[in-house]
Amino acid sequence: MGPRAKRKQVLSTTEIAGLKSEKRELEGALKEAEGYGAGTAGEQLDKSKIKAEIRHYEDEIHAGTPGRLAGKTKDSLVREERELEERFQIGLPTRYEMNHPGKCPGAVRKHMHWLNENEKPGFVDRYRKIQRTLRPGEERSIETLRKDK
Repeated sequence: MGPRAKRKQVLSTTEIAGLKSEKRELEGALKEAEGYGAGTAGEQLDKSKIKAEIRHYEDEIHAGTPGRLAGKTKDSLVREERELEERFQIGLPTRYEMNHPGKCPGAVRKHMHWLNENEKPGFVDRYRKIQRTLRPGEERSIETLRKDK
């Protein structure tokens, strides 16, 4: 990768939907600008700028959509996902502890310790990126790993 090359970041389905919505709005504005003649407000719009913005949104959507995974890549991501899930379950406060911190002394400290161990080094972000790549649209949350009691 060159010094100016962009790293591919997989976007969530809501982020992609937002980009598509923005693109549709710009396409509507462009159609409106091209549909009306001289002397109207549509004449004032910079059509080339709108077209450039539409292309930018198309590029962002294409870059943010997860592509087809090769077997080795998918296997390594699944393995990394399992390792992260095992790591997350160590010291993860239960749902009961999170919902009733007054009844569970030390629950807040336990949660803060878990955050320091997993969120600050970037393990949680890495897990989210893996989820977006492996399961676009149906990502698993860390909350699914939390035990009830």
